Amino acid sequence: MGTNLPLTRRRAEARHRLLEVAEELFEQHGYERVSPADIAAVAEIGRTTFYEYFVDKEDLLAALVEERLPEVGRRLLSGIPEDLPAEDQLAELAIGMVEFAITDHTLGLMIHQGLPTLSTATQHRIAEAHRDISHEFARLYQEAMLAGQLRPIPPDLAGVFVQDVIMAAAKVLIRHPDPKERLHEVADEAVRFLFHGLSPVK
Repeated sequence: MGTNLPLTRRRAEARHRLLEVAEELFEQHGYERVSPADIAAVAEIGRTTFYEYFVDKEDLLAALVEERLPEVGRRLLSGIPEDLPAEDQLAELAIGMVEFAITDHTLGLMIHQGLPTLSTATQHRIAEAHRDISHEFARLYQEAMLAGQLRPIPPDLAGVFVQDVIMAAAKVLIRHPDPKERLHEVADEAVRFLFHGLSPVK
């Protein structure tokens, strides 16, 4: 029956299968230990066929982030009550991102550990995939600032501060033998540090 599928649908299914298998193998063995040939073999797709869909393993990784991250962002945002003050929504989103960074092996933990070793082009694609989440941070910051909860600074600078604090907290947890054990402590301190710096000057 599969051979009767339209080519575009067959190709979409094959690409999805490669991404699905790659994520499983990255989680089981680590990104560095998995080759395109490994992914193709487990996906039961010809080794050379892999390169019809992806330039290399980095291209596949970037595609995986681009495909999955928007849904992660929607899930995080849907869990934050909209009736909370903007400052509290911002705190919840920051804590959620820290938790995601150390509990999602492929899109969180592995990306934070391996990002410096990836090419500039791949890092750019991964950063672009975070755009919706970054925009939400900026929106909530603007609301909190207009409400007098946070001090006014350029939104792009505020966005960098928020992202860097989250990354720093994630790196601390990644280096810990049991990241989940320190999750709440580190996440809470990161939010306190962030909001102390953004609090209105008295």
